[in-house]
Amino acid sequence: MRFLDAKIAPGFVRKETSVRSTNTPSGSDDNEQPSLPARAALNILVAVVAAVGMGAVVYAFASSPLNSAGVDWPLLVVLIGLAVVAERTDLSMYGASRVSLAFIPIFAALVSSGTVGLALVVPPAVIASAWGRPVHKTFFNFGTLMIAGLAAHAVFDSFNGVDYRRDWPAILIPATLAGGANFVVNSVLVASAISLSSRTAIMKVWLENFMWLLPHYIILAFISLAIVAAYDAMSIWGIIVFLVPPVMMRFSIKQYLDRTSKSVLDLRHAHIQLQHAHDQVTAAMTSLGKAYDGTLRSLSNALDLRDSETGGHSERVADLTMAIAAEMGIERNSEYWRYISWGALLHDVGKIAIPDHILRKPDKLDADEWQIMRTHARAGNDILMAVDFLVPVAEMVYSHHERYDGHGYPRGLVGEDIPLGARIFMIADAFDAMTSDRVYRRAMPAEEALAEILRNSGTQFDPAAVRAFLSVYQKRFVGTVHHRHFVGSMHGRGATPELSDSLKKAIAEAAGLEN
Repeated sequence: MRFLDAKIAPGFVRKETSVRSTNTPSGSDDNEQPSLPARAALNILVAVVAAVGMGAVVYAFASSPLNSAGVDWPLLVVLIGLAVVAERTDLSMYGASRVSLAFIPIFAALVSSGTVGLALVVPPAVIASAWGRPVHKTFFNFGTLMIAGLAAHAVFDSFNGVDYRRDWPAILIPATLAGGANFVVNSVLVASAISLSSRTAIMKVWLENFMWLLPHYIILAFISLAIVAAYDAMSIWGIIVFLVPPVMMRFSIKQYLDRTSKSVLDLRHAHIQLQHAHDQVTAAMTSLGKAYDGTLRSLSNALDLRDSETGGHSERVADLTMAIAAEMGIERNSEYWRYISWGALLHDVGKIAIPDHILRKPDKLDADEWQIMRTHARAGNDILMAVDFLVPVAEMVYSHHERYDGHGYPRGLVGEDIPLGARIFMIADAFDAMTSDRVYRRAMPAEEALAEILRNSGTQFDPAAVRAFLSVYQKRFVGTVHHRHFVGSMHGRGATPELSDSLKKAIAEAAGLEN
C-alpha cells in the first residue's frame, strides 16, 4: 500500500530480504512468479491505475491553475521537502510491503491547496522512493496515491462551507472520513496487486498487512490538519512543533516493526517447518500402517498354512468383514475400521497354541478336543495384549465365538456386550467356514450357508450385522462364487442372478414372515 505509504510486495517489488514473504502462500517459493492469467491481470491493473493517476494530475491542474489564489506555495515547498524525506526513510513491513510518513505532507497539501497541492507533492515523493525499483512499480505507486487523494478530496467537497484551516473541531468529522476513504482506496489497490502477484486471497492480504494501520491513518490525518492550522498561526515553526509527534510515531513504528517482523517471519518459518514435519509424520504413519498390514497378513497366511484345510481363510474373512463393516456405515480408513480389519485377519491367531494333532485332525473333534480348541480365543487375546498397537484388537479376537443370545464362549457375552467388530467377523468367519471343504465334509453351497446364517439371526448372530451381510451377499455372491472350488456347482453362464426359492424362504423365516 502507500499509507504511511506502503509499496507493493512479493513478486511485484524488489526483494529486501531473503526470508519468505508474508504474502507468499505456504509451500511456494519466494521467487515463484504469478501465473499467466494473474500476470496479465496484474499488468492491466498497473496500467489502469497509472493512467488514472496521470489523468488525476491533468484534472488537478485544469481545475485549479498554479497561479490561483488557493495555492499556498511556501507551504507546498515545505510539504514537498517533507514528503521526499519521509519516502527516503520508509519502513519495511514484514518483508511484504513498505510504509512511510509521506501521507502527512500529502494529506496536508490536499487540505491546504486542494487537488493541485496533491498533484504537486505526490510526484516528488514517488520519485524519491523510486530508486532501484522498476518503472512500472513506481507508476503504480504514483497512481494509487493520486486516486486515493482524489477519494479524500471528494469527501472534503461533500462538506460545503467548511474551512479546513480554521473550523475546529467541526473539521474533524470530514477529515476522519476523508482519511478513511484515502486509506480504503489505497490499501485495496495495493492489496489487489499483492494478491495477483503472490496468488493469495485479497482479503487475507488486506487483513494481514493493512487493516491494523487504519487507526494510525486517522491520527495522521488529524496531524495533517494541525500542521496546516499551525502554519497559518506560527509559520514554519508551527510545522516543526507538529512534526514532533509523527516523527516520534515513525520511530515507534520502526521499533514495533523491527521487533515483530522477525517474530512474524520466524513463526511463519516455524509453521512451514511444522507443516513439513507433519507431512513427514503422516507419510511415516502411512508407511507404518502399510508395514503393519503387510506383517499381519503374512502372519495370518502363515497361520492358515499351518491349518492346511483353510488356506486363505483369514484373508477372505477380513475382506468380507470390511465389506459388511462398510455396509453398516463404519467410516472407511478410520481408526476403528483399521482395528476391525486387523481383528478379522488375526481372529484365529490363538490357534498357534493348539497342538497339531487337534488342529489338523482329519475327523470331527471329541468333547475334550473341543474343550482345548475353544481355548484359542483366550490365547489370541493374550498374544495380542502383549503387542501395544494390537491391544484394541484383542477384545474383538477374544469375543469372536460369543453368540448374540449369550450361549457362546468363552465368557457368554450377550448382544451388544460383544464388540461390534467381533459381531461382524463372526458372520464372515462362519460363512467362509461353511463354504470351505473339510476332510470330514464337503463345502456347503454359498446360498445354503447364507440361509443358515439367516436362520441363526438373533440367536447366534447380530441381526443388524446379518442384514448388512445379506446386502453384501446380493452384491457379491448372487450368480457368482465365493471359492474357486464352487465353479463346478455353479449355474450355467446364462443363469439369472436371483435368489432361489429355498433361500427366499429362509429370509422370510428369519424375518418372521414364513406364513
